Amino acid sequence: MRRKWTFSKLLLLLESAVVLYTTYEGFALARLAVGYSYLGTLPWVAATVSAAWGAYGASAGFYYNKAKAENTAGGIVFEAACGRQARSGQDCDGWEENG
Repeated sequence: MRRKWTFSKLLLLLESAVVLYTTYEGFALARLAVGYSYLGTLPWVAATVSAAWGAYGASAGFYYNKAKAENTAGGIVFEAACGRQARSGQDCDGWEENG
């Protein structure tokens, strides 16, 4: 059974592609400028690439916050369930403790 892609996951994947393309083209533009003996500075290339990565970092952070909030079962988080299993003699990975 195939899982359906959620909109937020698809959006993050597409933004990843745009950021990688922007980075690649920024480096290509800088290489072209150096190849044509451009003697000026290239802060506009650095700003474009940095802004793209900054926006991607913010988007990824919000996506992982959303995923963390969605991955709870009945209000219980993984760490709380893990603590309950550890008290019953079983660790979080499902292996029995020898002791």
